[in-house]
Amino acid sequence: MTAYTMSVRNTDGKIMFIRIVILMKVRYMVVIAAAALIAAGGMLFNFTQNNENTPDEGYLYALYTDSEKNLDIIDVYESHFEDGKATSLTQRYRSSESLEGINPFWQFDRDTGTGPFGTFYAAINLMNDGKAYDTDDQTEKRRSTSVGYIAYVLDPYDLTKTLAGNPFTQDLYNVMLMIPTVYWISNKVVADATEGNLVKGTEYNVLYISSSSSYTPSGHERIEGMKAYAHSASTTSGKTDFETSVYPYLGIGVYESYATKDSDPAGAGKLVSQSGKIPAAKIDVDGFKALADALTPAASKEMRSDYQQWNYYQWTLYKIMCYTIMGSKNSQVMVDPGFTEENTSCAVTGSTDSIGFIGAAESTLTAEGTISTGKGKTAAKLFIENGWGSLNVFVGDAFVTGESHDAMYLHTGNYLGGENLIETRTQPSSMVKWADVYRTGERHRVIAGASTTPAVWDTPILADANRDAYTDTAFPGDIVNAAEEGVFSLTAGGRWDNTYYAGTAFICAGYDIGLNNEYRGARLAYLLSEHTG
Repeated sequence: MTAYTMSVRNTDGKIMFIRIVILMKVRYMVVIAAAALIAAGGMLFNFTQNNENTPDEGYLYALYTDSEKNLDIIDVYESHFEDGKATSLTQRYRSSESLEGINPFWQFDRDTGTGPFGTFYAAINLMNDGKAYDTDDQTEKRRSTSVGYIAYVLDPYDLTKTLAGNPFTQDLYNVMLMIPTVYWISNKVVADATEGNLVKGTEYNVLYISSSSSYTPSGHERIEGMKAYAHSASTTSGKTDFETSVYPYLGIGVYESYATKDSDPAGAGKLVSQSGKIPAAKIDVDGFKALADALTPAASKEMRSDYQQWNYYQWTLYKIMCYTIMGSKNSQVMVDPGFTEENTSCAVTGSTDSIGFIGAAESTLTAEGTISTGKGKTAAKLFIENGWGSLNVFVGDAFVTGESHDAMYLHTGNYLGGENLIETRTQPSSMVKWADVYRTGERHRVIAGASTTPAVWDTPILADANRDAYTDTAFPGDIVNAAEEGVFSLTAGGRWDNTYYAGTAFICAGYDIGLNNEYRGARLAYLLSEHTG
């Protein structure tokens, strides 16, 4: 049982402090009385943790993979705080090789709106307060009326409504998955007991993922040195920095990004995450950066908040979250093929709004204006919509360089807001070698080995032209590709017409850094330094 103080500002501006007890029940926090306050509207609040509890408050997940190639997820374990103490690591693995078997432990809580990794869905103001917002505020007072701040926490099972059950004017907001700070590290371990799927004396790669930089599960040695790679930003061009600027919240666009027009409330030329839109394409990676730069972030008091295209570390975190939930790297087996099979245009956003955080839409509207149904023809969702399929989305601040098929390297940075890549290529090398894709002259090969370097964990470093692993949960089943010489942009997820050339792990470095076409889109990210205005 954990005690918090909640500061509440009512509609006449007076501050009230309310003592709330939060019960840690398995994974989720059930908030007594807080949900009623949220539903009442007209209040802004934030939580401040009392010092009576350990700074380790939160969770730890341990993702065990095979020791040789870091492909097969052997088991997933979890610890959380209960009665002020960390529990022992407990198996939270899938129970079968399909969506139906995913452990219900991972579901979002309907009362608080929170899910795995402390995530929640939010609508973020695109503009400062004005008449456009009057209708929404009459229904439910926004938590903040300032641009760049969270207006509403949303119902994770129906993203067209707030957590209190009210509809909102979607064109006035960015809809994003909000992720409190996540830290991780990877090590090799030898199992000291046979438990779950782990066998005594066997060596495994293990990825520890936590809400804290250090964590001690009951009966386990302390795990230290974890870093918040995805929540960090550098303020020096061409550098990476995982220490100085660590943000409390990372937002990832729920939808493939749309470029606003003059007729939109926010005006033209902004990159947004909204339901019911045809996502933008035929724009190069720097063009998408310019659209993200046009957004106005929160006027933070200390660290500067900022929007960008998601970068390699943020994409890596998304994969880590998905793998933890699935107990596999093969999203097309565990969830759905996605919008990938013989479609003739990308998907209009929003067809997964009412399915929860995981699954597939019953039908999807295409950009051509037709309704599509059936395997491979509807949008899939795992935390975000079309994390695979529909459009190949750029990964900002990253590229691959190659002098030959066996000398290709990943470069990736985390400059706040991102950097231009086409003309200015200053990203440092990650020191991770890209998968050799050209040894047999085959540009599209199945991922056969992944890096365990923590910052860029799961980067494909081996590829196999012969293995048909698309339906094997022990392999990603996804393609990696690259060209032989030059500088190449990165796109992730796979596109609407390539079936197996898609998935959570799919990554393409096969095209010149300046290329844009109808298959390439973007996904918005947002480093937010404060929870409310």
